[in-house]
Amino acid sequence: MNTEETVLEDLYQELDKIKTKAKQEYKDVNIKINLAELEKRIAQSQHLIDLKNLKIDNKWLERLFKNYLLILEKYKKENGEIAKKLDQGFKQQILDLETLAKKVFHFDSVYLETLAKKMNLKIEDLAFLGLQLINPVFELYAEKLIGKIETDKWSKGYCPVCGSPPVMAYLRKDDGKRILWCQFCGTKWSFLRLKCPFCSNEDQKTLKYFFTEENNSYRVYLCEKCKKYIKTIDQRKMKKGENLDLGWKNIETLALDFLAQKEGYSSQKIVFSV
Repeated sequence: MNTEETVLEDLYQELDKIKTKAKQEYKDVNIKINLAELEKRIAQSQHLIDLKNLKIDNKWLERLFKNYLLILEKYKKENGEIAKKLDQGFKQQILDLETLAKKVFHFDSVYLETLAKKMNLKIEDLAFLGLQLINPVFELYAEKLIGKIETDKWSKGYCPVCGSPPVMAYLRKDDGKRILWCQFCGTKWSFLRLKCPFCSNEDQKTLKYFFTEENNSYRVYLCEKCKKYIKTIDQRKMKKGENLDLGWKNIETLALDFLAQKEGYSSQKIVFSV
């Protein structure tokens, strides 16, 4: 592992710690579950979280935001400048944390472009912050919802819990079945291998994948129809004892994103920044 990868892993581990702490604090908030309503949503192919009715505690968000800034300042001088601008934007009420989190979830590029210009930041800086803010809440909802409702029959390419498109997948060791992973709430669900999760394309002539000689346990599946891609780990080819942490695997394989994007394919993943 080179120096840059070590820094990335250290930052990832620190962010994971503050997320775990934030989830423990947020557990005191009552997450109401209406099973009848959820069953109805699943039957209609609707994801379980209704974002319109989702309220996030502002004091909790602010604590998480402050902890995020402290970690950001530890890695590279440039990130210290980003943290300073984010803090100033928050104090000047230019940056609303709950709005940012929800806009990032919806990939509202107009909002992000406008806010980035006001704060003299990159869109990626705001998008990554928004992900850190909403991820703990969505993971808690996912943990509450999965297991209380039948989702085995879910056949859509988007997440059954929050409706997000997947950013990674793995081929399960036992049976080779493809399992998709949601970056926002951490939910995993099975999906057909020979079908594009983004546009439902099943034409095998327009579906393909590539892998690198350095590590053939990773594949990148491509769809010629919608020009989207998804990185995939073949669990059957992983090293013995290797941890299947999809959050870290997503970061560790950024080189594959660059290769796919160079060929004109895109993904709705939020790029890890350091």
